Amino acid sequence: MKRRRVAALAIVSIAALKAANNVNNSADNKSQRTRINRKDKYIMSLEGKAQHYLNALKVRWQQLHEVPGLFAYQLAKSRPNRVLPGQYKFYTELNTDRTLKRRQPQTIDTLSPKFKPKQFNFNKVDDLEVMMTIDNEQDMGSVQMIINKSPLSKYHTLICPDVKSNLVQRITPQALRFCITFLRNIDDDTMRMGYNSPGALASVNHLHFHLIHMPQKLYIDNVKLENLAGSYLYRTTQEMPIQALCVLIASNDNDEAILEKVNNVYKLTEWMCQNNIPHNVFVTQDRTPGKQGNLHIFIFARSTYCVNKDVTAFNVGFCELAGFIPLGNEEKMRNLSETVVVQRVQEITGNAMNSVYEQAKHIVNGTNSTWQLPFIN
Repeated sequence: MKRRRVAALAIVSIAALKAANNVNNSADNKSQRTRINRKDKYIMSLEGKAQHYLNALKVRWQQLHEVPGLFAYQLAKSRPNRVLPGQYKFYTELNTDRTLKRRQPQTIDTLSPKFKPKQFNFNKVDDLEVMMTIDNEQDMGSVQMIINKSPLSKYHTLICPDVKSNLVQRITPQALRFCITFLRNIDDDTMRMGYNSPGALASVNHLHFHLIHMPQKLYIDNVKLENLAGSYLYRTTQEMPIQALCVLIASNDNDEAILEKVNNVYKLTEWMCQNNIPHNVFVTQDRTPGKQGNLHIFIFARSTYCVNKDVTAFNVGFCELAGFIPLGNEEKMRNLSETVVVQRVQEITGNAMNSVYEQAKHIVNGTNSTWQLPFIN
């Protein structure tokens, strides 16, 4: 069986590389960013290669999806879905197999967990599940792109930084910078990224982000924002039903600006961990006409700690907070209302964002003097 999988991997690798070599070179032909002084440095960096990586990843994911027994289930090309009537247009989609066939989520009962090598972690995945390994020049080692065996959508991938270092499920500035660099340098606004902390629906205590195909127009794409601090820190307006912080990564940001924003997001998530505030992160390209090229990092806080996922209930992770709600029961999808979604989310988030808004302002305004953390440079 192992030989068959290795052979399949070789076939997939060749197909993916051919696809990557044949794709449109639009990513390399983009106007050179001001933060890069030499063209060859840009071409050889993640900025220049991100689109090629994504193209190869898509081909490889599709090939692997056809390998019998590799995924927990075969994701149907067309799945029943429903946009909930109301003001916010929450999108629901039926995924019964994920409810019934996914791996049992781990119990992670603290925001400062220890790595437990005997539990499932990404060192234990089959070689065939690793679609590609990306060498990261930003002091991060390598990043493995691993299939999510229980996918929510096509191309659902786990971004796993420096796997052999056994990092726990706690954001690092290097991992966040990789995600931001990757997402802002692909020409595909249907690809989004997400992160669930312990207590906020994380399933595995081994550092990972999600890369997921969400072409739908989601609640998060239309939220109203107001400035909170500086030129890039925003919050959802008070009338929005799901409160969130938003950090703007502008299309013309240079290295220095991106490092400042990454480090400030890291300061905030560390503060949240130290104060036992579970949190979720959703990263997306700005899909507003005229603002293409900008990136939004949404940060959500919750007042209740979720130790175990209830695979039969309406859970709330980064997907649901962004307005994408997978459900395992057709009747539940048929009967779910906007009012119930808002009540459920507000029940979990409570007033947790109030203190997060204040702390974020302190960080961006430079009035917080308590930080001595290993930031990237």
